[in-house]
Amino acid sequence: MAIKKRGPIDQARIEAFGNAADVPSQSAPAAAEPTPAAKAPKTVAPRPDKPAAGEWPEDTPRTFLLRWGSDPELPPLLAEVANLEDRTLQKTALRALRRGLEAIRADHDA
Repeated sequence: MAIKKRGPIDQARIEAFGNAADVPSQSAPAAAEPTPAAKAPKTVAPRPDKPAAGEWPEDTPRTFLLRWGSDPELPPLLAEVANLEDRTLQKTALRALRRGLEAIRADHDA
C-alpha cells in the first residue's frame, strides 16, 4: 500500500473550520432522500447501557475541536511536555486533560 503525502497545510482553511465550529448552525441540513436502489438498513439488536470493552458509547462524540483561545503559551508547552515524555501531541494532550479534569473534580469534592 502506498503512503499518500499531504500537501502544504492551509492555515486559513483550518482557521475557517474552527470559526465555523464556534458558531452553531441555524438549521440542520436536510436529510438525504433514500434512492430506490438503496438497501434498507439492517435491524440491529438494542445495545446495553454500558458498551462492551473496546466499544465506543453511541451518544459520545469521538472528536473535539480545541481552540487555544487567548493563551498562545499552551501549544509550545504541550509540544515541550510531549517531547520530554517522548509521546505524541495527541497522547500528551489526552493525558494532560485527564489529569487536569481529575484535579478539578478533586477540588470540587474536597
